[in-house]
Amino acid sequence: MSAASLHQKAVSATFWSAIDAFVRQGLQFLVTLFLARILSPRDFGTVGLLSVFIGLAAVVVDSGFALALVQKKEVSDDELSSVFLFNLGTSLSVAALLCCAAPWIAAFYAMPVLEPLTWLLAANLVVGALGTIQNLLLSRKLNLRRQCIISLTAQTISGAFAVLLAFRGFGVWSLGIQTLVASILNTLLLWVSSSWRPRLIFSISAIRSLFRFSSFLLLSSLLDTLFGRINSLIIGKFYSAEDLGYYSRADNTRLIPGAMISSIITRVAFPFLAASQNDKSYLANGLRRAATFAMMINFPLMLGMAVTAPSLVVLLFGEKWSPCVPYLQILSFAGLLWPLHVLNLSLLTALGHSNLFFRIEVVKKVAGILLLSIASFFGITAIAWSAVLAGVVAFVLNAHYSGRLVGYGPWRQVADLVPYANAALVMCLCTWSITLTPLVSPVMLLAVQILVGSLVYVGLCFVCRLPAFIDAWTLLRSLFFHHRARVRA
Repeated sequence: MSAASLHQKAVSATFWSAIDAFVRQGLQFLVTLFLARILSPRDFGTVGLLSVFIGLAAVVVDSGFALALVQKKEVSDDELSSVFLFNLGTSLSVAALLCCAAPWIAAFYAMPVLEPLTWLLAANLVVGALGTIQNLLLSRKLNLRRQCIISLTAQTISGAFAVLLAFRGFGVWSLGIQTLVASILNTLLLWVSSSWRPRLIFSISAIRSLFRFSSFLLLSSLLDTLFGRINSLIIGKFYSAEDLGYYSRADNTRLIPGAMISSIITRVAFPFLAASQNDKSYLANGLRRAATFAMMINFPLMLGMAVTAPSLVVLLFGEKWSPCVPYLQILSFAGLLWPLHVLNLSLLTALGHSNLFFRIEVVKKVAGILLLSIASFFGITAIAWSAVLAGVVAFVLNAHYSGRLVGYGPWRQVADLVPYANAALVMCLCTWSITLTPLVSPVMLLAVQILVGSLVYVGLCFVCRLPAFIDAWTLLRSLFFHHRARVRA
């Protein structure tokens, strides 16, 4: 594939991935707003208690084969069918193990409702495995337009169904059923829209060959999932489901901006980097431009969330969720560097360094678990601060190896991002000063803060001629004038 053709596909994929990420996250957030006002923090915390078990099970089902197949330049139908059958068999085995462990999980937390809820979420693993290959093929072709339509359809219908169930008093079950309905719809639509069908072919040699690459990704994902969800296990076990509900609401809220940006990065950057892995200078420049663009958006979103958290939480979720405000403010700082984690790790994976990826993950998770273990003795606020420190350690390690591989290490990345961070800090100072005014209505206060913050940040980026902002501004202008020209024609 030529560089021009690859660039054109990447631009198109970025466009559709951005639409999918923003609209899908927006729909999910809208559903969450309705559910948060109907359901209690304890309901959300109850589902959160299972996150570590379901998360680890989902990683085992995938086994790292999806990224292994995307990373390969050529993929045979035998490999696709073999992976499909392997994932399906693994999902059935893991779901059965979860069902057997359900009574133990319920007894561990002393909550009987967790037993049938585990059965429900275990079924979701099998349904999701049925659509893995079809989704993978769309990613390989950078056909994110179809992925966007499918995911939005599934998200809309399942979200509406969950709200209806919540209104009818199904409580925590509305959250579990939403997940299963979304998976069923997503898988059905993938099968309808894809011409690929599995064959009864299972090649052990193909699985063994892919596993050389995917085994390290599997171990890395297990570590990442365990570390990312172990705080839920600790809070749920040693505190309460209600406390976990508050912490999870704060964590999920601060993840929304990062999830949108990361979704675009992982669905576009990894296939793009994998396709251009032989040109190191091209990779370094692509990583730099992607990092500055992502952080230009992430800095104001995360710092702005920390400043506006008191009025934001009350306005969106209601007064009953106000105890999560301090957690949200702290965790917003933990989310500052998230896009950089995703980009640096995508580079490692795209270059085929899955073994190095795993070693880095081991070091990061050991450091993170040590911090978390110490923090757990000092309360939930300390647990939130441990996430901030773990994020800093992770960035330094991830970016260090980007420096060794393509010459774009942590200090160069930080130097490129300082102007955007400075602009975001000035924005925060102006936004915070508005809290000193007589505005008492959360709606009015939040509206003025967002308006002033946006004007200050955009104005500073424009006046300082920050490169990522100028590139984005130029692209938007070209798209606007191109659209006007087409309309006139």
